[in-house]
Amino acid sequence: MSTLPWICLGLSFVFLIYVFLALDDLVRWARRALLQNNFNDRPAGWLVSWFGFDDLYHAIEGKSLTEGEISLAAAKRIEILLSPLTDAVLVVDAKDLLRLANPAAKELFNIRDDELGASFIPLVKSAEFIDLVRRVRKEGGASSTILLHRSPLADAWVQASGAQTDPEAFGEGAVIFVLTEVTALKRLQAMEREFVTNVSHDLRTPVTILRGYAETLADDFEILSPEDRTRFIKKIVSSVGRLQSLVEGLLALASLESSTDAMNYTPGAIHQACHEVAEEFATRCRAAHVELKLDLGNNNGGVADPVQARRLIQNLIDNALSHAAGATQIVLRTFETEDGFTLEVEDNGSGVSPSDISRIFDRFYRTDKSRRAGGSGLGLSIVRQVAELHGGTVGATNANPRGLKITVTIPSSN
Repeated sequence: MSTLPWICLGLSFVFLIYVFLALDDLVRWARRALLQNNFNDRPAGWLVSWFGFDDLYHAIEGKSLTEGEISLAAAKRIEILLSPLTDAVLVVDAKDLLRLANPAAKELFNIRDDELGASFIPLVKSAEFIDLVRRVRKEGGASSTILLHRSPLADAWVQASGAQTDPEAFGEGAVIFVLTEVTALKRLQAMEREFVTNVSHDLRTPVTILRGYAETLADDFEILSPEDRTRFIKKIVSSVGRLQSLVEGLLALASLESSTDAMNYTPGAIHQACHEVAEEFATRCRAAHVELKLDLGNNNGGVADPVQARRLIQNLIDNALSHAAGATQIVLRTFETEDGFTLEVEDNGSGVSPSDISRIFDRFYRTDKSRRAGGSGLGLSIVRQVAELHGGTVGATNANPRGLKITVTIPSSN
């Protein structure tokens, strides 16, 4: 029997296998191109040209590119819509890549434009936020209040809400988050708790003293000696003064924090306030054997609101007289720097311990010496509020060789 038919049959079988494998490569490539936009390793060879597969390749590539362009356009439209929002918006895809961050989110997390497309985990620097992403993927939506550690930026509290987002723009498993910064609200809540704690104590103490001595005078006035009457009346007057100081301080802070009045910036306001307030405190300074000196430089005198400037100087001098134990001199000094107009109030008292100096501008915070002197812990807090109202800053350092120096800087742009 001739072997030629068998040879032809064998060659035909080999050819069919070759064609089958070529078609399998084509199908696999088409699947990758359509589902993953992966056009690598495109099949080639004489068989591709013979069967006219080149046209099919081009059609698949054109369709995939069109879908990619549609997806990109959808993502771009979403980005444009979110850009004006003051709340931060982030989109994280199924691979934990940061796909979108509006300007507010970039500022909140300190994200650069070239970091889009990178893993979001090292960018947000928050284990709580990472956990929230996992919850949103699992549950479809979730929200939480999160503390963001943003070193070197200041830490921030945010209210974060997440949900699944459009898969056409960002792929399956992508999630979107809206983050509203609530740092100020958290601070106010903490201040409210501190206010209730401190005011309840600070108001209760003088009121209890007032009631005790007043009831004693009312019940036993006839049998009390003149000396006891005088002593009791002085205690009542002292407690009333303490209450008045506390209430005035609280009203001043409330006025500063809720004020919507326009600031009346006036050249020379700080120098004028220094002269006027120094004259007001002259009698008290003489009684305390403290010399109050003005070292006002040859400058514009400070551009500030006159009412707030007086409040600033009053609280600075009062703080020095009340709490600078052993002081014999208080110096008010002004000069101009690159940062703006600077006012320094320096005493030669006992100074403040390093553990206290970073907190003396906090509301109701009092050093041990202030507690013994009956301070309310509001004076320097008012100083800080006035400085910030002018866009300025405050600071404190221990003077050399002794004493405390308070520095207030107000921008020259006022």
